[in-house]
Amino acid sequence: MPNVKSSTKSVQSKSTTTAAPPGASTPTASPPPDAPVDPNAALEQYVLQTVASLDTVEVGLGDDPALTPAEKRHGAKLRKGGADIFAQIGNLAQQQQVESPAVNASDMTAALGKAQALQPLLNRVAAFGKHIEDVIFLAQSEAVQTGLQLYALLQRRSAIDSELMTAMQPITSFFAYRHPVPKAPGTPTKPQKKATAKAVKTLKKNAPQMLQGAAAGGQTQATTGTPASPAAAGATAPVAGGAAPAASGNGSAAPTGVGHS
Repeated sequence: MPNVKSSTKSVQSKSTTTAAPPGASTPTASPPPDAPVDPNAALEQYVLQTVASLDTVEVGLGDDPALTPAEKRHGAKLRKGGADIFAQIGNLAQQQQVESPAVNASDMTAALGKAQALQPLLNRVAAFGKHIEDVIFLAQSEAVQTGLQLYALLQRRSAIDSELMTAMQPITSFFAYRHPVPKAPGTPTKPQKKATAKAVKTLKKNAPQMLQGAAAGGQTQATTGTPASPAAAGATAPVAGGAAPAASGNGSAAPTGVGHS
């Protein structure tokens, strides 16, 4: 009998427990939204690795001499086909024993060999750079074509949206910029204007009469519409037929060069 009572109590205790209502379940936390995936993330990583590899290669070449354009322009240049010629010069110099500690054919040969060994790398890097430039140009061209189409659509909508028009002001200013109009042919350049001003300044200091004469001649031509005549400059032009020129101001006839009996 004790066993029966205990079992009865346990059943009653179980029956008195209240079950939670179905609507009071604990809500589960929603996962955060996925961040947008960058389509160029792998490319950026590849570029970083390539740049690091190139840095390692550059360190192996030694210090960068960092030559200026002026140094390259004034430096000695190897002409096309000159490597073989200078190699022959080195061989002959060694045969004739004309070397010295300051001028050594072995150093020259080593320098030529270094340049020849690096030439394939330069050619490959140049081709690699051309490849990168082409890929960049195509990517930029594609972006510009799409951007111009979107810009046209935004312009149409900004006509009825003042906030959009305000936001597009920097973009509109960018596309409204135009390069300066090229000067007409024959227009003096800045160096020519500077040289002319310097020449005029020198004439004013050393020979001001030349500027005065030029100014007077220009005024005469501007007044009459024709160049100044030689008579105005003090010269007398001969008349047709070889006749003597007109008499001078003192009344005496100018000599004709023909004798009279």
